[in-house]
Amino acid sequence: MRTEEAIRDRIEALQDEYDKHDPPSTELEDEAEVAILRAIEELEWVLDERETEDGFTT
Repeated sequence: MRTEEAIRDRIEALQDEYDKHDPPSTELEDEAEVAILRAIEELEWVLDERETEDGFTT
């Protein structure tokens, strides 16, 4: 399992990639944007859930 720091770094990298393609210029980029945003949202949700339950452990 990845550390919290590694996950947060990945979220930041995904957000940077998202910003490079904003606004999307093709349908494929639009679909990729949605996928990236969903992944970011899911990762943030997982991190928040772990922090509220019993803290983040590796």
